[in-house]
Amino acid sequence: MKKITIALLMLALAGCQTSDQEIRADIAIKAQQDLNFAGLHYTVSNGIANFTGNCPSEKAFKKIQQTIKNIHVLKAVNYNVNIAPVKLDTLTPIKLQVDSLLAQYPQVIAKVDTASITLKGTITALNKAKLIKALSLTHYSAVNDSLTVR
Repeated sequence: MKKITIALLMLALAGCQTSDQEIRADIAIKAQQDLNFAGLHYTVSNGIANFTGNCPSEKAFKKIQQTIKNIHVLKAVNYNVNIAPVKLDTLTPIKLQVDSLLAQYPQVIAKVDTASITLKGTITALNKAKLIKALSLTHYSAVNDSLTVR
């Protein structure tokens, strides 16, 4: 009886864990509401968020760190962020749209330029097909794929 109770408790705790997809979606919502995120890319793997890219100022970076710190389910956060100018232009709304689509794919980032979208990261074969199809419905028909299928 004691072993069954412990096993049920372990299953219940495992079920309460927040998935990488949910964490990524939470970050995406916060990023859409704050232009300080415009120069950043991020992934989530095993509850750990990884940020790369540029942030326009030290003050903006501290604001981002505080925003991410409020996501209590994160196990850790890694920042590989430079303080450098971030160009806001006609691609910014498209980047935000692509980031919204990527909320379902926690280990994928996209680089958006004037001609195409380049995808990098890890994804399942089924999710890769879904993502490519979703991105083909955006402004771009050219999607460059450097994804690793697991």
